[in-house]
Amino acid sequence: LDREQTTEYNITITAVDGGNPPLSSKEILNLKISDVNDHAPQFEQESYNAFIAENNPPSTTILTVKAIDMDWGPNAKVSYFLIDGDLNGAPLASYISINSESGVIYAEKAFDYEQLKSFKMQVKAQDGGSPPLSNNVTVNIVIQDQNDNAPQVLYPVQTGASVVAEIVPRAADVGYLVTKVVAVDVDSGQNAWLSYKLQKATDRALFEVGLQNGEIRTVRQVTDKDAVKQKLTVVVEDNGQPSRSAVVSINVAVADSFPEVL
Repeated sequence: LDREQTTEYNITITAVDGGNPPLSSKEILNLKISDVNDHAPQFEQESYNAFIAENNPPSTTILTVKAIDMDWGPNAKVSYFLIDGDLNGAPLASYISINSESGVIYAEKAFDYEQLKSFKMQVKAQDGGSPPLSNNVTVNIVIQDQNDNAPQVLYPVQTGASVVAEIVPRAADVGYLVTKVVAVDVDSGQNAWLSYKLQKATDRALFEVGLQNGEIRTVRQVTDKDAVKQKLTVVVEDNGQPSRSAVVSINVAVADSFPEVL
């Protein structure tokens, strides 16, 4: 007998005598099948995938896992547990928790995409039978990047009161490469796409900045009338929403010799 196939039977028994005509009577027996714990909980999915944006508040709900047990009563009562593990050198439970009754998985702390991009964990569903039966499922959690980092200028190095200057000879032709602004953004995707713009300049008609490559070049022929001391301010912006930016100042000396620069 399998309670999960048929939970009860109505059995009719008829008693007939040998007279002529025969006489009879009937009795109906109701037979209920009692449950034994012969089924383990089964998750509704073979695996679970969840996405959560970084910088989330603690106790943010990530997803819900659910398992069904075909048994009955206490044998069918499912409880959920995280299988112990480590994440970035810390116990998994310091990052994730699960409601043992509902299967709702929560974030215990804010995630940082730049430190942790994704991870896997195991969740166990266990029934209330004696002995209990259980099954595990893999949960994949992907951290989504937010634009929480501004671009960082690697070159030219900003040293505060520095008077170091890039030198442009007076014989420089149109398109002369003065220098190149190099910046990085530790975010991902479009949050890390950088653009370069000339914010201020002593002579805006003399220099331009490549929008994508950060190259500073001369726009026209350098002449004897151009001032020796030129100062440029370049702003580097990422493509996040809203965007973040960094500013770099560049000193340029228009001169043919070092004494002239001094």
